[in-house]
Amino acid sequence: MKKHQIKKTENTVKKKVLSPLKTAMAMVGDAHIHIDYSSPGVRDRIIFGGLVGYDSIWQAGAHMATWLETNKDLIIDGKTLPAGKYGFFTIPSKDKWVLIFNKNWDQHGKDEYNEKDDVLRFKVTPVISDNITEQLEYKVSKNSDSSGSISFSWEKVSISFSFDVK
Repeated sequence: MKKHQIKKTENTVKKKVLSPLKTAMAMVGDAHIHIDYSSPGVRDRIIFGGLVGYDSIWQAGAHMATWLETNKDLIIDGKTLPAGKYGFFTIPSKDKWVLIFNKNWDQHGKDEYNEKDDVLRFKVTPVISDNITEQLEYKVSKNSDSSGSISFSWEKVSISFSFDVK
């Protein structure tokens, strides 16, 4: 081997993905609920009211818009979310969050978000904790054969909402 050649090794170090792709899913009765999202870390940043501005649309994850797919109609906040695949967006604020299901699920961030494509909007109250959830996390939980809940936690904020399978 010549002096200036560098030998490649099998043990190349892979760069850690800062916002790994994750999924959350559950069966609630005969409804399959699937959420796909990129999970950014807090990494010593102020997230809500900082990195994610208050009172502005946010794709509820990193990179591509977070999406939810359901094979059955769901009743959320007294309204029907028809079976299908939707982009999940939020408008965070200190006291109330607007949660949005939008027809355009396949987009980078909020680049192509258009309010006219909203299928369902409703408000929830965030829960603030002293504990930090380092990586953004969604959970889909079965509460009974016909009802469940979806929750989201990141930094010191958690939001959740219930749904019934129609």
